[in-house]
Amino acid sequence: MESLEIILERYTGVPLSDTEKNAMAEQKNTLYRQLLSQMSPADLSASVRKTLDDLRGKGLKLAIGSSSKNAVFILERIGLGDYFDEISDGNNITRSKPDPEVFLKAADYLGVPPDLCLVIEDAVAGVEAAHRAGMQAVAIGDAAEQLAGDYQIMDFAELMTIV
Repeated sequence: MESLEIILERYTGVPLSDTEKNAMAEQKNTLYRQLLSQMSPADLSASVRKTLDDLRGKGLKLAIGSSSKNAVFILERIGLGDYFDEISDGNNITRSKPDPEVFLKAADYLGVPPDLCLVIEDAVAGVEAAHRAGMQAVAIGDAAEQLAGDYQIMDFAELMTIV
């Protein structure tokens, strides 16, 4: 619904009812899932897969903390359905980043104290959520360009120099 509200910010027509908004959100998600269904393991870089393998090889527990309700679907489509020990996503949270809920739940599911968790994030709001959860954050992409994290990397493989 939050993404629909962002889309509707420019809408200047007749105010929409909650029922209409819910129908639009459902249609938006259906179209989005149709696009996601075209994803495949070919969309995952070899570098990301190798880095995840290396992290697992170090015995680290891995979790996904995503506001998306499609996280599991995406992971399955790109061949990472079994790479993560736990998943905290839009299906089990009520507040989006920068609220720390998604990361705190992921840590809880893993049985790991927040101060021992390291979050990898591409959004400034996600880095803020990690910090609010008492976790360190590795910023990548947009967040790294804004120097948002405790560490900045430009390529996922650089993560191995931090852990």
